[in-house]
Amino acid sequence: MTTRISVPLSEVNDEFLKELKEKYPVGTRLDIQVVDLEGVPAFSEDDFWSIINLLDWSAETRAEVLEPVVKTLAEGPISHIYLFEDILAEKLFQLDTRKHADAAYSEGHFSEDGFLYIRAAVVAGGQEKYRQVLQDPTAIPANEDFEPLLSVASRAFKQKTGSPFDYIPPTNYETYSNTAGW
Repeated sequence: MTTRISVPLSEVNDEFLKELKEKYPVGTRLDIQVVDLEGVPAFSEDDFWSIINLLDWSAETRAEVLEPVVKTLAEGPISHIYLFEDILAEKLFQLDTRKHADAAYSEGHFSEDGFLYIRAAVVAGGQEKYRQVLQDPTAIPANEDFEPLLSVASRAFKQKTGSPFDYIPPTNYETYSNTAGW
């Protein structure tokens, strides 16, 4: 059984949660969907790509390459950090296909983590590179990887709040998560 409850965020308090716990059995899962009633996205896909374009490829270390992105996200609303992570996860998920993996690992050896880092390099390459590889798996850069991109939201959140980023995006980007692509 699925019950849909729609309430303003201001009404979600300890009493409301207590009532839910009393009403529904222990094995019940609560899924939360945030709806912007103004209809204006707080952080769009265009915003995501604008942030990605801030990567400083002239920097000496990979951590330094990320600095402009981390700084920009940390200076904005916390919600942008979460939404950046959500969009990143979706982009990585879309590239998680057998065709992309076969193109990246034509020699036969396959690494699940390595394939994730190759997909991260595609996203880090910008919107045009991402679209090209999404449409043509053989364009995937098998010799490139950019694992540090996976830490952007975590680093931005830590910089902004001083706390660890304890968040799992709704889309799983680990290799083999896109079951339709395999």
